[in-house]
Amino acid sequence: MSTRRILYVLLMALMWPPALPTPTTAQDLQVSPVDIAYEEPRNPTFRPYYEDLKQRKVLEDLQQFLSPLRLPRRVLVMTAECGTDVVPYQPGHPVTLCYEYLARIVTLAPPVTTPTGVSREDAIVGAFVQFILHQVSLAVFDLLHTPIWGRQHDAADNVAAFIMLQFGPDVALRTLRGAVWFFEASNVTWTGSDFARATSPEAQRFYNYLCIAFGSGDPTILATVRNTLLKTRRAARCPREYEKLGHAFRQTLWPHLDPDRLRKVQSTQWLKPKAK
Repeated sequence: MSTRRILYVLLMALMWPPALPTPTTAQDLQVSPVDIAYEEPRNPTFRPYYEDLKQRKVLEDLQQFLSPLRLPRRVLVMTAECGTDVVPYQPGHPVTLCYEYLARIVTLAPPVTTPTGVSREDAIVGAFVQFILHQVSLAVFDLLHTPIWGRQHDAADNVAAFIMLQFGPDVALRTLRGAVWFFEASNVTWTGSDFARATSPEAQRFYNYLCIAFGSGDPTILATVRNTLLKTRRAARCPREYEKLGHAFRQTLWPHLDPDRLRKVQSTQWLKPKAK
């Protein structure tokens, strides 16, 4: 599968132009606290990523998706060549989505559908959506001075997983499947001082996302995690973990959401399949 074809599948499935019910709704969602920018890469290897992301207006769709947020100041979300897979978010700086990370996702994605039902398309889409939501969550924590007990990256993972579950079983299943597959595929052996990192091991993130999904009680998702998470003792605690996460979301982030715009975003088919 060529790089051009892979990108085409990713971008057509990721955030297909929303099927908004009226022109008024579309206009409402254009008002967003997010600014966007596509930075042109120096390395010609990343040129197709830059051109396709820009052509498909992925960041423009992200603006609409984040339009319910009420932030004290605007935040810039940009794509760029970073020289590394991830540029950690720093207060006052842009949220950066690196072409290198997208290339890693594409490289690790399975060539064919896995025995557990994860397609190449869903692996790419799910991992990319998870990364975007994780990085934006870090910026939101900063701008809203959100109180966090524990590590910020764990909290950002929790918010990303929780958001994935709020847009219907189809979106939840596709994005979560892809995200957890990516954690499993990119897992590395941690030793010694590696455990001092600010982020959790990929294997632990794998189970954290599964636990949140299981705790939601969605029967479509339960079938997916039954053969993995339910083999662990943690499964019995997951409904309570999901309940606590929902409570924390309502206490900290819900007051900063426009409920009318949120309903419009939730009614939008963000992962609409490409028309045949």
